[in-house]
Amino acid sequence: MSDARRASGSQMLPRLLYIADVPVENSLHGSALLFRLLLDYPRDRLRIVETGAQQSLPHRRLPGVDYRHVPQRMGRLRRTRLAKLVDSVAMIGAAHVSRAIRTATIGFDADAVLTVTNGNGWLSAVALARSRKLPYYLICHDEWAGGGATLAALAAMKERIFAQAYRGAASRLCVSPAMGAAYQRRFGVAGEALYPARSPHGQVYEGLSPRLAARTRGRVVAFAGSMSTLAMVEANRRMAQAIAPLGGRLIIYGPATVEAHPSLAQPNIELRGLLPPDALVAALRNDVDILYLPMWFGPGEKVNERLSFPSKLTDYTNVGLPIFVSGDADCAAAVWERDHPGVALVQHSTAIPDIAADMQKLFENRQLARSLAERAKAVGDLMFAATTAEQSFYRTLTHRS
Repeated sequence: MSDARRASGSQMLPRLLYIADVPVENSLHGSALLFRLLLDYPRDRLRIVETGAQQSLPHRRLPGVDYRHVPQRMGRLRRTRLAKLVDSVAMIGAAHVSRAIRTATIGFDADAVLTVTNGNGWLSAVALARSRKLPYYLICHDEWAGGGATLAALAAMKERIFAQAYRGAASRLCVSPAMGAAYQRRFGVAGEALYPARSPHGQVYEGLSPRLAARTRGRVVAFAGSMSTLAMVEANRRMAQAIAPLGGRLIIYGPATVEAHPSLAQPNIELRGLLPPDALVAALRNDVDILYLPMWFGPGEKVNERLSFPSKLTDYTNVGLPIFVSGDADCAAAVWERDHPGVALVQHSTAIPDIAADMQKLFENRQLARSLAERAKAVGDLMFAATTAEQSFYRTLTHRS
């Protein structure tokens, strides 16, 4: 029996009200982290209120949990040249709890509020918690104060808003130790590292991918995830260009389309769409030889490259294949490799010849590929175990002030 069920039996866990822009669903990134974190939470002690433009799909939701959606105002204007102005107005407005959010909480007597500091919905969550004198818990995936689409003139205001909310939280769960340390320096209070985790009910493979033992090594590279910035699209295009002369192919698992990203229309790129996590890991084990992790987020995103831990490593390390990281020396994935030497091959250059040279080594050096895969699997099995994140999260909730 999990800690969650033991705690729920003695009514230790609070009646938890989740309010945030990040959908809670079995998909990608922060959504998957939240889904896995809350999968064993008592159904009658949880309500999900999603405030973002994208809401969770019913078949991906936590089973038996009450979901509500409060649509964003001025949604269409966010896709125009007025986006920064609109988002700035929305940020200021989110500090006041809307009637729609209050309505979405009717019938649920919350003991605590949980939110994620992405977008602006978390500001409403904090405001609601304060108005009802409830403890609130922050999960920090990405840098909010220094990022986003708001007007540059509001940067100092954003820093003050975030600092006040961060200091006032009952607990601050940061996606990496680097984020917790950086925020402690900036805001004077400690944050606890909460790495992303594998699903508590997903399959954890014991061995390496069977492709590593095949007589003839393949030359298939895979990227799994979304490409939310042009820099990420360009990183994948560079990879395809680098491996083309080597006879390599790039498979992209995720929501990307050629219509949205014409530069991906390359002969050696195959788009396979978004798969559920278990199906994704199985496909990677059966069809792929190298896992690709680019950490280039684009201009103005250097802080996120450094502080935001790549959640795809939870599934990548379960596959049992070598991982290739492309990013600056201080990006989160490169730091992870330095902390755990041998978990990945890291390249700091964006030059195609440099990428090609590393990929050729991975294609042709069986011993190197196997060594990297074994190390990544061993570290990932310990670091991203579902019980590790679950125990940390429930401990935080049950020792609230």
